[in-house]
Amino acid sequence: MTTDGLYIRDRKLVTDYINRQLVGPYDGEAECLYNDHPTQRYLMGTLYPKDTDLDSNDNGQDVSTSISDVDEIDDSPLSMVFQFLPASMGVSFYAEECNEVEICVWGGCYIKVKDEDVEIQEQMPEEERSFKQNVYDKWPKWVRRPLASETSPHVVSSSLNFSKSQIIPVLENRAQLHIIWRPMGKGSLITVTIMNVASHNKEQMVDPEKCLFQVGFKCSPVTGSLCEYPSVNRLSYDKEEEELALQYRNNITYAVGHGCAATWSKDIESPKSVQTVSMPTCEVKPVTTSLNSTYSDAEDVLSLQFLSHEDIDIEILEYKLLRFIEGYSEWLKNICDEEIDSKFDGAKTRITGRINHAIIRMKAGVSLLVKDEKVRMAFSMANGVMLKQMIHSRDKLFGGSVKDRDQIKYVQPDYNSMQYSTIEWRPFQLAYQLLVLDSLVDSDSNDRNSVDLLWFPTGGGKTEAYLGLAAFELIHRRLKFGEQGAGTSVIKRYTLRLLTTQQFQRAATLICSLEIKRKLNSELLGDAPFTLGLWVGEASSPNKYTSENNAGKGSFELYSDMLEEDKPENPFQLQQCPWCGTKIIPDTRTNDKADFGVRVTQTSFVFYCPSSTCELHERIPVTVVDEDIYANPPSFIIGTVDKFARLAWDQRASGLFGNRVLNHRPPSLIIQDELHLISGPLGTISGIYEAAIETVIECNGIRPKIIAATATIRRAGDQVERLYGSNVCIFPPPGISSDDSYFARTDTDASGRLYLGVMAQGHSPMTSEVHTSAALSQSVIESNLCGKAKDIWWTQVIYHNSRRELGKTMTLARDDIPERVKVISSDEDNLRKLTNVEELSGNVRGIEIPEVLSRLELDCTDNNAIDILPCTNMISVGVDVSRLGLMLILGQPKTTAEYIQASSRVGRNKKLPPGIVVTLYSASKPRDRSHFENFKAYHEALYRAVEPTSVTPFSPPARKRALHAALVILMRHAGGLGENSQASLFDPQDSKTKRLIAQLVKRMSRAEPAEAENIQRDMNDIINDWVEKIDRASDEGRPLRYINKGGRQFSSLLKYYGDHDKEGWPTLNSMRNVDAEALIGVSGEK
Repeated sequence: MTTDGLYIRDRKLVTDYINRQLVGPYDGEAECLYNDHPTQRYLMGTLYPKDTDLDSNDNGQDVSTSISDVDEIDDSPLSMVFQFLPASMGVSFYAEECNEVEICVWGGCYIKVKDEDVEIQEQMPEEERSFKQNVYDKWPKWVRRPLASETSPHVVSSSLNFSKSQIIPVLENRAQLHIIWRPMGKGSLITVTIMNVASHNKEQMVDPEKCLFQVGFKCSPVTGSLCEYPSVNRLSYDKEEEELALQYRNNITYAVGHGCAATWSKDIESPKSVQTVSMPTCEVKPVTTSLNSTYSDAEDVLSLQFLSHEDIDIEILEYKLLRFIEGYSEWLKNICDEEIDSKFDGAKTRITGRINHAIIRMKAGVSLLVKDEKVRMAFSMANGVMLKQMIHSRDKLFGGSVKDRDQIKYVQPDYNSMQYSTIEWRPFQLAYQLLVLDSLVDSDSNDRNSVDLLWFPTGGGKTEAYLGLAAFELIHRRLKFGEQGAGTSVIKRYTLRLLTTQQFQRAATLICSLEIKRKLNSELLGDAPFTLGLWVGEASSPNKYTSENNAGKGSFELYSDMLEEDKPENPFQLQQCPWCGTKIIPDTRTNDKADFGVRVTQTSFVFYCPSSTCELHERIPVTVVDEDIYANPPSFIIGTVDKFARLAWDQRASGLFGNRVLNHRPPSLIIQDELHLISGPLGTISGIYEAAIETVIECNGIRPKIIAATATIRRAGDQVERLYGSNVCIFPPPGISSDDSYFARTDTDASGRLYLGVMAQGHSPMTSEVHTSAALSQSVIESNLCGKAKDIWWTQVIYHNSRRELGKTMTLARDDIPERVKVISSDEDNLRKLTNVEELSGNVRGIEIPEVLSRLELDCTDNNAIDILPCTNMISVGVDVSRLGLMLILGQPKTTAEYIQASSRVGRNKKLPPGIVVTLYSASKPRDRSHFENFKAYHEALYRAVEPTSVTPFSPPARKRALHAALVILMRHAGGLGENSQASLFDPQDSKTKRLIAQLVKRMSRAEPAEAENIQRDMNDIINDWVEKIDRASDEGRPLRYINKGGRQFSSLLKYYGDHDKEGWPTLNSMRNVDAEALIGVSGEK
């Protein structure tokens, strides 16, 4: 058996175990239950007696909020699907030329074992007993009786009849099938429902003997065929919907479930049958980045060793790059020739037009490389720098593993050896760099103002693609502009601190590679070092060298405290030397300061590698202290989006946008990763600050090139226009099939991430979570897995949509879940002990996050390996731990983008067993229920379901919240009024000030033309208000300051948002919490 085949077998063992635990029967068709009632034992596939209401619930659970939002409940079989204790389930499908449907039904019941039954069994020989004692010599309480099985079902048929519904008794008359035929178009819409016919005495608890378990059925047309289930005509919506309809035209929905999920058989043409399923599964195949050999073999053009040769023959380079692009052109020609339904002609024309434009831009990039020597040299150097970055990031001899000080002697590798000849760009990474190149180098390029959005599935390698461009720009500026090209050149922004922390380590390796290259080529790259700065909140990195009046600890105080700790915690984010992997901070207390890779004083902060043989033993060119960043603007700065709100409050950051004293050019490249997260309230406020920052940079010299990346986005054009006032160019442009964009193709031969759906009915959310989590935990013990599979599915990540729910899981994971594991474990020898529970959310301090991430890397054989990891959306972007393979998602996330991002954290390494994602839906939430009932159709077209984001930065509420801050940022960082005291010098009649304000308003109006007049009007009001504040302050003898740091002798232009007791404009200090709060009073209360 191949490795992949072994993993598939193991995955089936796990999923079968979970299905047997949650749906049943666990121990075969005639199983015995020794502890739980059957209604308590199984979560799904159960039909309760009719008219069973909440008072009949005997599970002792709080179900006060568990009734579905159903407008009207009647006595029809389908309405009983919505009961808390459902009496029915069903499926609807559409068929043409069909006159008869065959229906196969299965299910079972449980009989309570009476004392006299036990006495009879005790008198019988053991081999003749119908039920037996368990390993603890305990007699069963319940015995299952199969009424029909999936392999030997009860078979009935229904003939076409539009006049009335048909009722057919099944399962020994304990259930009824209700079949409704409705005429529709050329065929029939058929709904089949199975209902438990038992009645319930409302004065008594539910009798498990009246319930039906493991119920299901399959419907197969005897004549005719199954066709696509009718749905809303999405083609009538907009152009993007038309294109999606074309791309997903082969993803067809054949049925929907009612109270259960629907699935259908896989056949060459249409399915032969549809059926109900209580625990649906769907495998989402992975994407391959390799090229189709039909169009291109790429030869060695992807090799970083080849591309890094500085003396490469220009003609050879041009030939190979153009041949690389030619494969893309041939593919385009083939899809242009492909015949499709004429209703998609418009969509196809738009799609192929975008692909053709991408090809033209890639060729322009090649032409630039050939014609411009400095561009070619920068490109070659950047490839060499990235080659070293990849080697030092991945190779365990270097930064690929963590080491103690001087654990091994560092020896510089031979980067051009055969050992590293296989290090290559993925085709889309090289293509993206060629596409962007011309607009990055030429400020007058037609595409300079376009935001080039790298749209690629998670784990595909987006980070390396834009790091390659960053390396190019950092080098090219030095080659072209000399010392003017120093200073901050690249700004890279994120929204979440966890993402920033992990990506920071990758960027640190790049900057180290660049600095080592500069030292060897100082005559070309200058004397100014390449440096990296991390600019995030105080909770993750210090704002200053030393504290003032104990108002937040500076780097010096943090360092001093760390020296006294028995187990020092690293407060400085950089966990290891990016070059050799040596720990920056030792694990245990030591009196030898040389073990600590930081030199800290009250006026300085320096990282260095503790290992004496490392090339970075003297200094690692990285800083994390705000004060150091302001004093020595780094070449490459990484920051969270909300940090830029500080620009209105602190003029010291001006150096990040061009240093006039040293004549440094402003940043020329802005990278926004995870663009889809800049949406909603955050995106709305960010859009205003973005306009101010771009205007500041442009006023200081040149408009920056903006690139972005995401794995999940819809209507990107609208979002980019609102945020950046630009059009968008998505790369790689999608093709006419969702399975193939040339640079990304669905790999149908590989194993993909497997999604499972669980929607418990008749159980509280807490009970459902405990049962499901316990089954997942125990599955790796009971399923006889290979070592790799056991390790990959050992750590259970439990994803929450809110921090409040996470707190409950932390308690359950330490108490109820382990107790449930004891109940379902086959014996004490196979009992899984859940001892290591860690949290990953906003509750975790920034300095503790790297420790949690490092523990996630531990093999299951390690006593410190994490068993359960409750987390929030902090994990959904940027976390790349290859051994994570199992996730439980509690409730359908608010957006499909979040669902994709979160679930993509598991099963990321194609060389390891594929990931398993279990989504636990709530039957009481209509959105959850809808996703469960359409589970297969939804997961087969996940990216189509991504919802458009909402960004309205220049709406009236947004302007009221932040427009004044944009003006203050402009004047402090580009208008020459940076000092606190210069707030009183604002003069709107000054020619420079007029020009700056006009440029800002123009930039904002470009983002939302419909609001242009309103933006100008509100800006005029703000300007007039500022002037009035200056005059009033002067009359009162209290000069105006941006921030009043003293007493009553000064007046203040700004005040912190929410500070109602002070004067000034309410101004955000962070974008982490941008939603306003309001008190709500309810009238009519007594």
